[in-house]
Amino acid sequence: MRLVADENLVAAEAAFAGWGELVRLPGRTIGRAEVAAADALFVRSVTRVDAALLADSSVRFVGSATIGTDHVDTAWLQQQGIGFAHAPGCNADAVADWVVAALAARAAAGRHRLGAGTAGIIGLGNVGRRVARRLAALGYAVRACDPPRAEHEGETGFVDFATALASDVVSLHVPLTTQGRHATRHLVDAAALAQVPTGAILLNAARGGVVDEHALATRLDGGPDLQALVDTWTGEPAIDIDLLTRTALATPHIAGYSLEGRLRGTARVAHAAARYFNRACRFDWREHLPAPPPALSPGALVATILAAYDPRIDDRALRALARLDHAERGPAFDALRRAYPVRREFASWPCAAARPDLAAAGFAGAAQ
Repeated sequence: MRLVADENLVAAEAAFAGWGELVRLPGRTIGRAEVAAADALFVRSVTRVDAALLADSSVRFVGSATIGTDHVDTAWLQQQGIGFAHAPGCNADAVADWVVAALAARAAAGRHRLGAGTAGIIGLGNVGRRVARRLAALGYAVRACDPPRAEHEGETGFVDFATALASDVVSLHVPLTTQGRHATRHLVDAAALAQVPTGAILLNAARGGVVDEHALATRLDGGPDLQALVDTWTGEPAIDIDLLTRTALATPHIAGYSLEGRLRGTARVAHAAARYFNRACRFDWREHLPAPPPALSPGALVATILAAYDPRIDDRALRALARLDHAERGPAFDALRRAYPVRREFASWPCAAARPDLAAAGFAGAAQ
């Protein structure tokens, strides 16, 4: 078999050992010529998979080691009889880590009190549910907003969009969709931003297009009354540098880039491909984890969280793009993701003592 895979698909060699030829390529450079003779294609979020890429190719299966599927024309794949699998939930804990660490970073800057106030969680899928549980455990009064789920499950336990927006912390965890009554493109537009209170924190670790970035920049231009914490951007990798300079915290679409999350993503698509092609796959992602990081010593909650993962380091690296020429920024953005250092999920960190507050933040080693 001939397999084409994004170079950022971690441990692909082990996952597909013995399958045949594995060709690794940068995700944005995978084109028609590269997949023409391939049996399977494995991508992450930066490769657009549709008829323009795969028509007349020999690809029979596509795997995307990601939560979202907005970069894949799944309807076209189905029409063509091409198998497809993705990895919902694979990095949900990593994104929840990012949310907690981003809030801790604002607390360290004296701009937020961790665990205080209300938290509007918009989108209660794999990621949103985890974020809601952690923020509630930390002490926030969580307001869960998910209109599609509320329609199917009943309104008990959910709030409307306006109520979620009127929170001290507003965290977005919806897919990017463009059609239907619950389309999410520009869900957070000028009218929505006007409902977010002065001094609130808005976090976007969903997709860039969920927020109208022009409207967000306009709101931020009005003064430091809104703190924007942004991981996902419209037009990646050519992100809006002017918006970047206005954010309180900015990272290069790496919220879900934990080692555990990336290995889970590879495992999901590898096992799905094995079932599709009726091949053996003995890949166990846990076997590819290094030794646990050193035990966290007891300390203040905010400092301990940032010792495990400090998003301000990613923020500084991304802001360096502003010093580059326009043509250099896109490749530099991708380079930050390609060379991203190993980051372990909070649950993988041992703790020197049982700490209910650290357990609430997601550190499994701190549980009683």
